[in-house]
Amino acid sequence: MKYILIPTDFSESAVNASEFGIEMAKVLGYPLRFLHSVPTRVDWSKLNVEEEKKYPETKEQINTAREQLKNWEKNAIKEGVEADHSLIFNTGMDELINFVNPEHYELVIMGTHGTQGFEKIMGSNTQKLIRQSKVPVLAIKHQFDFNRLKKVLIATDLKEVSQKAFQKVYRILQKLNLEKELVYINTPYDFKEQDEIDNITKTFLENIQVKEIKIACFNANNEVRGIGMALNKIKPDLFTSISHKRTGFDTIFSPSITEEIINNYDIPVLSINRDI
Repeated sequence: MKYILIPTDFSESAVNASEFGIEMAKVLGYPLRFLHSVPTRVDWSKLNVEEEKKYPETKEQINTAREQLKNWEKNAIKEGVEADHSLIFNTGMDELINFVNPEHYELVIMGTHGTQGFEKIMGSNTQKLIRQSKVPVLAIKHQFDFNRLKKVLIATDLKEVSQKAFQKVYRILQKLNLEKELVYINTPYDFKEQDEIDNITKTFLENIQVKEIKIACFNANNEVRGIGMALNKIKPDLFTSISHKRTGFDTIFSPSITEEIINNYDIPVLSINRDI
């Protein structure tokens, strides 16, 4: 069975993500795994009990982290969610990205400080996780009542290469039973007339076997402005983006655009990079 992974440093925003994650797991039906990494001066996994005594501060830090992880595990179980935890050592972001294997994890939920910068969980900037994760990542900036989730806005370029990533996040959204609306941003450097947009939208949705979804199109000078217009008009409770690298003059949603949305709006943001 796949897990929902919650990397945590036990900060306020990580607590918000953990609380939200428990509620989300109840609906999605996936078990939770809380993950924390402790930096150590030595390879802690190779030390015996006597050798551990040489590093009392590190040992205390590890024991404290383990207790906090156990508490979150207990909190989830009290809510009827299957849960466990992992405590790892000296794990950099590259190792974490490899750790988040799509064969084992359906979703990653993490806290973010927004304009103050992303949480430094795992000893590195988790902004990289949004850019490189093969698993959808849900970023939570503030405390957010899960029961407020009623409407989701999904941004994509409607291209064939985005279909697989779209299906990954749509599988999650279907279980949440939200009102779903698809948005396409029509920009000057890849401008399309309405008939063309209608045709590519129809083909895209038929290929991924999605029916009965609202569709909105916004003409804007750039993607960020267009997404802002869509968010302000539609007022969703969740924003979802299929991001990818900028190539030529394609209409795109780059990871940096996703991060800008996270920084400037308070709603949760679910994203996945199609190019990974």
